[in-house]
Amino acid sequence: MKMVYWSDLEEEMAFAQGAAKHFAEHPEHSSFGDLKPGTFLALRWGIGDDCVVILKLDEHFEPTNYQQLIRKFQRDTP
Repeated sequence: MKMVYWSDLEEEMAFAQGAAKHFAEHPEHSSFGDLKPGTFLALRWGIGDDCVVILKLDEHFEPTNYQQLIRKFQRDTP
């Protein structure tokens, strides 16, 4: 069973949204964040380059793929 704190999920989702907004505004970027231990790193992902994979430099973190999240922040998509 995976056990999480709600606040950790909120922090991850807020980071994912920030990364998706950044990727929508900067289509030439494929990563967002930094490489410090315990911090999040986002990668542009997917066949359509519209997904955001969140990694955390932590041995217990399971990567998450937020599918088609970038589309939510693109201006030309309803």
